[in-house]
Amino acid sequence: MDFIKSSQSILDEKRDLYFDSILKHNDSQDTQDTSTDTSTTPSLPSNPLHYDSELSQSIDFFGKLKFKFVEQQTKENFLKSILSSQPPLITPEDNSTLEDSNKNDKLSLKQAKQEADDKTIKLNQLVDFVDNQHSLYTQDISTTTTLLNDIQQIQLELAKLRATHPPEQRLTPSVAQEILDDQIIEMQNLSDIKQNQSIERSNLTQQIKSLSTQDERLQSDLSAAKRMGIDAKRAKEHVQDGIEDLNSWLDTATKVYSSLIGILDVHTPEPATLQIDYDARKNLDGKFNPETHPKCTLKLHFNPQSRRFISAQLINPPPSINLDDVIQAAELHASPPRLIQHLLHRVRTQ
Repeated sequence: MDFIKSSQSILDEKRDLYFDSILKHNDSQDTQDTSTDTSTTPSLPSNPLHYDSELSQSIDFFGKLKFKFVEQQTKENFLKSILSSQPPLITPEDNSTLEDSNKNDKLSLKQAKQEADDKTIKLNQLVDFVDNQHSLYTQDISTTTTLLNDIQQIQLELAKLRATHPPEQRLTPSVAQEILDDQIIEMQNLSDIKQNQSIERSNLTQQIKSLSTQDERLQSDLSAAKRMGIDAKRAKEHVQDGIEDLNSWLDTATKVYSSLIGILDVHTPEPATLQIDYDARKNLDGKFNPETHPKCTLKLHFNPQSRRFISAQLINPPPSINLDDVIQAAELHASPPRLIQHLLHRVRTQ
């Protein structure tokens, strides 16, 4: 900065000296011109008749003076305008500004080149795509031409068939619709039959399962009863007083077989009347619970004198069991065992 200031002061001094020298030169030139002009200027004539010539000379003289004055003023203004402005200097800030602008220009140029490269790549890709599409379109055109030829051939064959076969021998849409409707109805009937058969098959499967479970339960109860019979027989052989053992065995066997067939209780509430309470469950799994499990009662009425069966009454039967016909047949033939057998069968297979 000191160097710049010293150089600036030196330039100012040189400019002032130069300006002073020019002014002195101009002053000396002006004095010479004025002296020459005054020396060359003729004296005014004393004759008034020569006024026009003198006037023209004066006009020329003042015109020259005016031109010289304007010239001097122009020179002074030009020199002042030149010497008054500071000389151009390049500072580090200017260099940094130029470097920044150059960097920005380089970046913009690089971006422009990158954009140009990207556009070139896209153009190449478009060229490949257009080439592929052109080949595909060419294949499609050839395929379409082949299809058109085939369609024309089919149309010719169809025209020949129409000419060969009369309209009354053709399968019209109405006839085809009727045939289709009949086939649809037949298929619906077959599907209904199939559905009914599947339902029956499922019901039979359930019945087989229930019967198999009952058979398993009965087999276990039967084996238990057989064991009890064997135990009673052994007790009879080894105990002298076998009547009590037989009675206990009979009571136990009665209970076992009653539970086996679902008889809850057998008693005579009135003379010549036998009341049998049955477990109305379909499956006799678990112990009977009188609060939750269903129960039905069969009352058998007998003649007090002849002890012959007269009538029967079923109380609180399950909704799916109706024994009116069986009761009538039992009353007609005086056969209560068959009535009891039917009741047990229908209760277990309801």
